[in-house]
Order: sequence, then C-alpha cells, then structure tokens
Amino acid sequence: MNRSDIQHKPFFLPLGDRGASIVAVILMLSLLTTMGVIVSALFSNSVEESVGTVTSMRALYAAEAGAEAALGHLNTAPVSTSWLWNSGYLNKKIGNGSVDVEVLEYEIRDSTLVSTATCEPFLSDLATGVTNPARSVYITLSWNSTSNMGLELYDANVTDCANPTLSGTLIASSVTAEMPEVIRYRITAPVGAYTYTARVTGTAGDAYTLRIAHPDETNFSVATTCAAPIAPPNKICNRALIALGKSTSSYREVFIGASR
Repeated sequence: MNRSDIQHKPFFLPLGDRGASIVAVILMLSLLTTMGVIVSALFSNSVEESVGTVTSMRALYAAEAGAEAALGHLNTAPVSTSWLWNSGYLNKKIGNGSVDVEVLEYEIRDSTLVSTATCEPFLSDLATGVTNPARSVYITLSWNSTSNMGLELYDANVTDCANPTLSGTLIASSVTAEMPEVIRYRITAPVGAYTYTARVTGTAGDAYTLRIAHPDETNFSVATTCAAPIAPPNKICNRALIALGKSTSSYREVFIGASR
C-alpha cells in the first residue's frame, strides 16, 4: 500500500460532543471573567483603603503639627501678651496637608448635682479685629458615679434650671449610655459677647467634672492672665486649641488643653 491509497477523511466530533465542548468553553470563559472582576474589585478596594489610610495619617500629622505651632505661639516671649493671642490659623499649609486652629478659653468646673439638673452659664466672646476668631464651643462631661449623666447646651443664661426652655433654646445635647458626654457646637451668628449655659442632668448627689472650651471672655486680659483662681470659682488660667488637619478628603481633629 502506498500513500496514494490512503483515503483522507475529515475528522468530525459527534454532534453531542461538539455541544458539550462549546458549553465547557463558555463556562470556563465565564469563570475566568468572574474571577477577573473579583480580583480587580479586591485590588481596587485595597488601593482605596491604602490611599485612605495615608491621607488620614497626613491629616492627623497636620492637626498635631498645627496644634504644636499654635502652642508655641502662645508661649512666645513675652508670654504676658502672647498668651492672649486668639487669631488662630486658617488653611495653614503643613507638609502635604493643611490645618485650621482655633484658640479657645478653657474652663474646668467640678461640682455636684444638688437636684436632677445643674446649670453652668459661661460667657463667650467672638473676638473682633482678629484674622481668624474662634467660633467653636467644645464641652465634655465626666463623672465617677455608676448612674448615667447627660449634657445639654442652651443659647442663654438659664436662670431656672428645672425649666430651661423658659430662658433659652436647646441648641445641642449629648445623652448617651457612654462617658464622657461631648458637645461640639459651631457658632455661626456674628455676635460678640454672648452667654451660653451647659446643663448637666443626672441623679442628685452625683459629682461631675465639666470642661468648657469657648471663645475668649471679655475679662480675659493681661491683668487677669495667670491670676488663679479667676471668677467664677474653680476656673484657672487655661487655653485650649482645636486643630483640624486636612489632607484631600480626610479630616482629623486634635484637642489640646494648656495651663499657665
């Protein structure tokens, strides 16, 4: 037999086998596509999380650096006048981010609830004639008792603590199951001296500590700087710094209390 005697016949798969092969190929392509989409999504999320972590840390570093810079400004010689600096910073460039800093007065009040509520009025003064006046009221409440306490902020001098709405309007509150209770209120009205009231609620006899940071009082001057105690009782010469660090879409805040 020579090669010319060999008959070449085309090779065909049976119809059933051909259909099964096509289905297998389609399933394999679908599986590979799905795996590709999943891997791509995981990689994308990982990149976003990494970028978010980096920008968040940059914002934190900017906030810490801004607070330290402001603290250094307050303690620059002569301290008697530098301690009164209250312009703050706005969009101050630091590294790969920026920072806003507010310079506030810082009061610490220790007291005991004589009834179910005690009112602590304080005078806030949005300084005029400075570049970046502070506009935040930052209040924290802590206690040692096992019972829970609450914190409220009113926009007036509350004279009847049992009926606070007769004197003012409730503008912020913090009543949670945790400690401390915290209120952060941003003053928007272009006012000068204005009295607010922090109202502490709980069980009669409970002792608490109230820390109030707010724009400068009108009587906080060179004459009273570092003269402790300053009226009202339990108030000493303090400053507080709120620094908001920013990096792209990330924001981190640092609060520092400083005493002299």
